[in-house]
Amino acid sequence: MRGYYVAMNDNLVKQIEAGEVALKSLTIGDYPGLNIDRTWEAIHYLLCGMISDGEPPLGHVVPLKSDKGIDFGSFGAFALHAEQVAAASQAMSELDEAQLRSRYDFTAMVREEVYPLDPDTVSDEDADAFFSYMLEYFHEIRRFYSQTAAQSQGLIFYIA
Repeated sequence: MRGYYVAMNDNLVKQIEAGEVALKSLTIGDYPGLNIDRTWEAIHYLLCGMISDGEPPLGHVVPLKSDKGIDFGSFGAFALHAEQVAAASQAMSELDEAQLRSRYDFTAMVREEVYPLDPDTVSDEDADAFFSYMLEYFHEIRRFYSQTAAQSQGLIFYIA
């Protein structure tokens, strides 16, 4: 399962969220997007200390909510309005690698079975490599949010 962002006009995001436009009726490839591979739950956990429902603005970096959100695919999708994207972008811009490293608790992530970690196949030796993997995608997310916020756009996040 991989996480995907799609940036689009904020009014269109609001129409999708309200059910006025079906997300599945759009050609997703026509919009700027970002694939964050399998880091989606791990990055949310890194930033929020929980698997889902993290507090904004960092909870909006990978918007995972316990409610299904928008009907889309097997896992649903989650909408962020332009002002939420801008606030999350600002919050990410204030985090450096040392701050992210101080939040990182690989042992807890394995114990909590944060995707994509499998307690039966990972070991403590994997901790640095996994942090580097997440950090690479965190930087991509920060860049994508910055561009999206600069254009006053909203976004949709989904898992497929």
